[in-house]
This record gives sequence, C-alpha cells and structure tokens, in this order.
Amino acid sequence: MKIRVLSQLISLVLLVLLIALLGACGADRVEDQVDQKLDQVEESIENAVEPPVSPDVTQNPAGLSEKEAQDIALAHAGFTADQVTGLHSSFDLDDGVPEYEVSFYQNGWEYDYTIHADTGDILEYDKDND
Repeated sequence: MKIRVLSQLISLVLLVLLIALLGACGADRVEDQVDQKLDQVEESIENAVEPPVSPDVTQNPAGLSEKEAQDIALAHAGFTADQVTGLHSSFDLDDGVPEYEVSFYQNGWEYDYTIHADTGDILEYDKDND
C-alpha cells in the first residue's frame, strides 16, 4: 500500500516538472492531468490510513464480548476465573483483524491468548513458567 502511494507521489512530481519545462506552451492540459493525479494520490492516502482505535474500546461491538473471550481462554487452559490471578484482557485491531489479548497466571505459569473477536477462534496461545 505504501509503495503504491509512493509511486503515485513520484508520478505527481514528474508531472509538475513537466509543467515547469513546458512553461506557458499548452500547460493547461498538463495542469489538468496534474490536478487529476493529485486527486488520485489524495484519495489513495486517505484510503491507506487506518482509523485509530480508541483506547476506550473494550470489546468488539459486532462479535464477542471481553468476558466471552476470557471464558474461551480459561476453558482452553482448563481453569475457571476463580482459579487464576491477574486475569486481564484488551481489544485490539491487528492489521484489521479484531482480536482480544487475554492473559492470566496460575500456579507460577503465565498464560497468554489471542482470541479472534468475531469467531472466538484461538489465534495464538503461550504458556510460560515465571
């Protein structure tokens, strides 16, 4: 995506240089082309930028709740919420994929899960001895 935008910016610069070389000789047509190219570049840049995720977002409104994601991770590990400590989760978009990061501790082990926020699938999990 960034390469395409960079390529379009280079094309725009080349068109501007062409206008400068042509001077007043029929530059109106070239100027129109530059304006069109500039509009295309601006549109590409606007479409390439992901909207920021608010830090206040705690769940995926169209999918699982944060509690459901925690329950999936706990069930996979074979525990209930009252058997673990430090249960923490957060919602995030990772390259456009909605997911929950869930972590907790049990008997000296740290458990980390990445749960798909729409499907409930476990995307990644890890168990480390602290």
